[in-house]
Amino acid sequence: MSRKGPDPGAASHYYSLTRLRSTGRLSVDGRTLPVAGLSWMDHEFGSGRLSPGQVGWDWFSIQLETGRDLMLYLLRRAGGGGEPLSSGTLVEPDGAPRHLPRAAFRVEPRGGWRSPRSGALYPAGWRVRVPSAGMDLELAPAAADQELAALRSAGLSYWEGAVRVTGLDGGRPARGAGYVELTGYAGAPPGL
Repeated sequence: MSRKGPDPGAASHYYSLTRLRSTGRLSVDGRTLPVAGLSWMDHEFGSGRLSPGQVGWDWFSIQLETGRDLMLYLLRRAGGGGEPLSSGTLVEPDGAPRHLPRAAFRVEPRGGWRSPRSGALYPAGWRVRVPSAGMDLELAPAAADQELAALRSAGLSYWEGAVRVTGLDGGRPARGAGYVELTGYAGAPPGL
């Protein structure tokens, strides 16, 4: 179970399959190209509610060329600061998961990007550190504008997109790819 706050109803169940072999075809401009690689699939089900005082979350999924995978989520509070119940999971190359309580990792936003549609100011990069695993990573958006602006239809906008990863894993140079989801920067409807 993934705790979202002190309220008993603020929780969900969550699972990830971090390295699924994937193949398919991609059609671009009338041409069909074969594609192959690794996919990350996750699913969360539960209340979806934020606790009073929480304004959104930052969620990170990272696949490193070293074979390690990392998932982190940070629930943000109004006025700054994070929810102590935020957490993550480190997956070793053999598939063994390790729970990471909030105190086991640090995420520092870098820079900013302002949406021309919603006016929201989103972080434009991150430094992610997991000292016990020897991880010190820099995440950079593959493109600045990856905002899903649905203010008229759904009443919210959020940033969700691909990131490039560089840095150290186990003290050695590492590269990888990832995905980041940022909510609450452009506001959110009550109860989300």
